[in-house]
Amino acid sequence: MINQDDIDAIKHGVELVSFMKARGIELHQVGGNYRGLCPFHEDTTPSLTVNPKENLWNCFGCGAGGDVIRFVELIDQVDFTQAVKRLSANHPKPGKPKTAVKEKKKEISVADKKLLARGNRIQKTEDRSQKRPGKKVLSVADKKLLARVVGYYQHSFTEDSRGVDYLRNRGITTNQTLTDFGAGFVNGSLKKILPEDPAVIKTLKTLGILNAKGNEIFYKCVVFPIYDTDGAIVNLYGRNIDPENGVSHLYLAGSRAGLVNRQAVPRSASIILTESIIDAVTLYDQGFTNVIPAYGVNGVTEDHLVLFNSAVTEVYLCFDSDQAGKDGATQAAAQLQKKGITVYTVELPDKDITIYFNRHTPEEFEQLLKAANPASVEQSDSLNKRKQTLYQQEEHGFTVGYATRQYQVKGIQRGDTQLKATIKVSEDVASSKPFELTTIDLYSSRSRHWFAKLCADLFAEPEALIKEDLAKLLQLVEQWRPEKKEQQHTEISTGDKELALSFLKSDDIFAALLTDFDTLGVTGEKINKLVGYLAATSRKLAEPLSVLIQSRSAAGKSTLQDAIISLIPDEEYIKYTRVTDQALFYKEEDSLVHKILAIEEAEGMGGAAYSIRTIQSAKKITVAATGKDANGRMKTEEYTVNGPVCVMITTTATEIDQETASRFIFLTIDESAAMTGAIHQRQREAETLAGLIREKKQHTVTRKHHAVQRMLKPLAVVNPYAEYLSYPSHSLRARRDHKKYLGLIRAVAFLHQYQREIQTVEVDGTLVEYIEVTLTDIETANRLANVVLGQSMDELVKPSRTLLSKIYENGEGTGGAEQRPHR
Repeated sequence: MINQDDIDAIKHGVELVSFMKARGIELHQVGGNYRGLCPFHEDTTPSLTVNPKENLWNCFGCGAGGDVIRFVELIDQVDFTQAVKRLSANHPKPGKPKTAVKEKKKEISVADKKLLARGNRIQKTEDRSQKRPGKKVLSVADKKLLARVVGYYQHSFTEDSRGVDYLRNRGITTNQTLTDFGAGFVNGSLKKILPEDPAVIKTLKTLGILNAKGNEIFYKCVVFPIYDTDGAIVNLYGRNIDPENGVSHLYLAGSRAGLVNRQAVPRSASIILTESIIDAVTLYDQGFTNVIPAYGVNGVTEDHLVLFNSAVTEVYLCFDSDQAGKDGATQAAAQLQKKGITVYTVELPDKDITIYFNRHTPEEFEQLLKAANPASVEQSDSLNKRKQTLYQQEEHGFTVGYATRQYQVKGIQRGDTQLKATIKVSEDVASSKPFELTTIDLYSSRSRHWFAKLCADLFAEPEALIKEDLAKLLQLVEQWRPEKKEQQHTEISTGDKELALSFLKSDDIFAALLTDFDTLGVTGEKINKLVGYLAATSRKLAEPLSVLIQSRSAAGKSTLQDAIISLIPDEEYIKYTRVTDQALFYKEEDSLVHKILAIEEAEGMGGAAYSIRTIQSAKKITVAATGKDANGRMKTEEYTVNGPVCVMITTTATEIDQETASRFIFLTIDESAAMTGAIHQRQREAETLAGLIREKKQHTVTRKHHAVQRMLKPLAVVNPYAEYLSYPSHSLRARRDHKKYLGLIRAVAFLHQYQREIQTVEVDGTLVEYIEVTLTDIETANRLANVVLGQSMDELVKPSRTLLSKIYENGEGTGGAEQRPHR
């Protein structure tokens, strides 16, 4: 347990402003406080405030805040205990490297100077001579001082771009790599901030940080710390960025101790061993995180052998391709094989790792590993984490996986400026593992950035990797198209197919149809039943018919509509009780194509009447609606729904507006007393044995007609007699009624397609199948049109005309009524 006094000492002893600046956060004094950009969210206006008096910080943007311990918890993503340990050792991880050189170096705070001095209060009585020959033993105080020096070098790395530029020129570009290896840079400024304490100077010279003149030995070097098994820094490797300096590789004085990236061993039993630390950093940056460096060609130490002996089964030697590298690889192989470790030597086609990756890709390096060991599996974390492991098409979207990350995408909505989707994210979207579920606009950069952070936290992966996932996900969503319904045909049984063919090839289809309606319990209404069925069938044509069934309440209009729809397969119609004003505009784009849209009452259309009329005439509807983008700004979004569609509506209204009425064939229910008596008779019959038998046959009838509708092919219909037809032209409405008349002829012929020769014609290189209208088809259509279309030539609707006729009849019966001609 950590002592509370130690915690309090850290909270009040570590100057927060200087500490944050050392971690790469730019702060500017505003009054008595300091302001800067918060590192914990996307901050464009400084929302981070630091109170130096209280040694506390707070972000007004994301709400984060606290003391220096809380800051380390968040910035290093560690728990409280680890944060306290890091602060007590004064060994902060470096911030993200910056590329810009700051001409004016930051002043090192008094607190940092005190930390450097305090870290080396060496006990004079310590016997530093008690050590094995050739093996430098560092005291605890030495290690603490060395850690503070490395911390300062890491701070310099973020301030002076020369170190970053050097590594970038070598192909090392990932900030996470530099953070993981603790990269620092020696720019010669350390001696300017050292305390005037001879003991500190002497110890730094003994350690090999300073030379006899007090100058920094690692001047102009990019440095990497080397750790012992306890995680303490025991050595330092430097790579000189100045090629004219003469010495390229530097270590602290004494024999080699400690290792770099020793955490690779618990993660993998297969290790890549490189000749130098800088080679290991390069490989790590390319995604090969199972890499550990040696100390040069003869640099496999006892520390290596002890670490490998515990868990490593195979080692890939990746030394330089010169003779010294080859000799060093041979010697290293002998050392490792003595420990029972299988060794494979990687033959580099270039001098060293850096030159190789300037010319080749990680995929090609994988091939070198396979050349050394054909059984080698892919070792690059970079490649493995990006590999697609799953793609599964689903009814409303798809699921894709990259490594252990799965994204289930549904509810895809396209617009000109938007691409919305609902995405479930988890290691296994089908299980109960932790997940995130949200709807985002993939065309919004801000939405993707926010979502990437969400997923990065869930998967504990770098945000950059998740952004790569989202870029690939965006392409998949753009390419995704719903599976065509035609590809999901319901299998028709042999028995149903035989029933359907007997109907389609019968000598009198309409007589058979009326018999089937009778079995369904629909009394009378012969013309209405035939026209309603033809209209429903015409949905498969380019110009479907639409019907409006009109009667008073309880006359049977809904019964007729339900009977017609019952003969149509479920997937071929959509039935609503009510449609709101804008509802149709937001349906899926092709959800109404060649379907029946049935509405129980015309009143149920409400404000949707306009969109229904438009899709009947124009075969599609489009709406421009306002919405908000991810930034909260208003923008226009377009939605389109395609036709053609057959519309079937019932109504009790006696007067229908002409804009709507002119698009429908009116079917008027017989409301006479005689029909009521016939219906009563049928209702009573339903209670008898004959009624029971008829009811049991209804399922066979509906199955047969479902098969009929599925077997009808979407053929074109050609009318060779069209030029000989005529139609009354005394009213404007006749222009639309004439199209209904032609549509009736087409529907009659279409229903008889199994009795007609299917012909073909080539149009622009494509064969088009069609059947021709016969005179019998025209005769049948004329008989139906005389009843249902003849009503449209009357100035009064059928109920009003019936009422007027009754008035005249009553007038004639009394002998006193004035005779008036019908109009």
